[in-house]
Amino acid sequence: MFLHKLTFLLILFTQVLNNEALRVLVFFPMPSKSHSILGQGVVSRLLEKGHEVVHVTSFPRDKPEPRLKEIDVSIIGQRTRVHAQGISDLFKLENLVYAGNFGDHPLFLRFCFEVHRLTLEEKVLVDFFSDKNEHFDVAIVEWFFSELGSGIGPLFQCPQIWFGSTEAHWQVLKIIDEIPNTSYNVDLFSESRPPLTFVERVQELWMMLKKYIMISQNITPLEKSVYNSVYNAIASKRGVSMPSYDEAVYNGSLLLVNSHPSIGTPYRLPQNAKYIAGYHIDQNIKPLPKDLQKIMDQAKHGVIYFSMGSNLRSIDMSVHMKESLLKMFGQLKQTVIWKFEEDLKDVPSNIHLVKWAPQLSILAHPNLKIFITHGGQLSTTETIHIGVPVIGIPALGDQYINMKSVVAKGFGLLVNLAEDMAPKIKNAIEEMLNNDSYRQKAKQLSKVYHDRILPPGEELVYWVEYVSRTGGATHLRSMAIDVPLYQKLYLDLIALVVIILYLLVVLLKKFIRTYLKYNTLKSKTS
Repeated sequence: MFLHKLTFLLILFTQVLNNEALRVLVFFPMPSKSHSILGQGVVSRLLEKGHEVVHVTSFPRDKPEPRLKEIDVSIIGQRTRVHAQGISDLFKLENLVYAGNFGDHPLFLRFCFEVHRLTLEEKVLVDFFSDKNEHFDVAIVEWFFSELGSGIGPLFQCPQIWFGSTEAHWQVLKIIDEIPNTSYNVDLFSESRPPLTFVERVQELWMMLKKYIMISQNITPLEKSVYNSVYNAIASKRGVSMPSYDEAVYNGSLLLVNSHPSIGTPYRLPQNAKYIAGYHIDQNIKPLPKDLQKIMDQAKHGVIYFSMGSNLRSIDMSVHMKESLLKMFGQLKQTVIWKFEEDLKDVPSNIHLVKWAPQLSILAHPNLKIFITHGGQLSTTETIHIGVPVIGIPALGDQYINMKSVVAKGFGLLVNLAEDMAPKIKNAIEEMLNNDSYRQKAKQLSKVYHDRILPPGEELVYWVEYVSRTGGATHLRSMAIDVPLYQKLYLDLIALVVIILYLLVVLLKKFIRTYLKYNTLKSKTS
């Protein structure tokens, strides 16, 4: 027995020696709860493996933890609303009914720029970045419609890993590879899904070109200016030199994609892009609070859970929308749990309003029948993680393309956000309750989602450690980012062919003129 214990301790000691802890900077500045969940998930997985983490976040944890230092930039959320007035109105459900998606809206693009600018100019962050004693083995930077974070890795002279919080799409893929072909790769904010019709292909191409030009003309010059002013000033204090903005943007070692083919579209990814969706979900699902546990246990006809996520709030619905949904839900025999941010009067007895909902715990309860969701990436991932059917009401961002995938894969139905959507939701509920194929498909895809070489949390940590071990994993980088556009399109070859053809035509004409002149002279002399 003593020998067995001694052997175990020796093995454990050897593993500790061989598993040197990394110091990792995790940069997730977006003032959004859903983005915070993703950032905290990265931090949790790294801490579990014994690494040291510095986390730049707008949502710090309630209690301090060993090996974790948090830089609180929550003040940025307040300042951003001042610099990008009107952005909050874009997120109101009452307005989204008529506004449509805003992926290429100048206000949205400016909002993302302002968040990153204000974060990088925040004194607490500037002071931390300027400290010569601060060093990192790897920096993980969330990409969210801004490349301003590209200077963080070069500033600390360490490899940088980009983190894409949504499905893969051309805007994030272009920083590690070439822009994907729009004939079968749609924009993140598109309402189409491959295979595309002729009209849809033209629309996708136009959407990409329009957005590319808009960003190049209106956002990139601003980002270059901030990059040069902020990073160069900090770099001089640290005694390092910064690459140019264009060099830094395409210098990322890896892209972690918060998606998986079982959920979304199976994009053709380069070697240094990895799917890690579901990493934020803890292995052990927490038990429900006693009141919700009792409600779900005693629901004789099952439970329908309704939530529009953390950014969209039910209280921002119009009065008619709220009242029509309450009336419709009240007619069901199922128990309805509705994430609602305030108390309402005259609520039907089968409806339970909750201001906060432990979503994963609710989804995991065996009595849950249907999840009615906005179709955000986190909710979609958690849905397939558990394996439950969904009714999606996309309102903005990537929710449209997410729900298009859900419908195409057969485990959900889509209802358009509208003032009169209550009857359509009821029809979708009845269809799903009477047709078990949706639940069966959800369970089937859940098995596919879980069937991986490593659990997503472990795979995330593996690639972070791999990038550090290999000094930036430069051998995985796509050669496409070093090839100019004119070479990719063979414009030089086309130019050469045109020149050759032109010279041949000129020579042919000259030959014909000479030949005709010769024949004319010959005929005259004869």
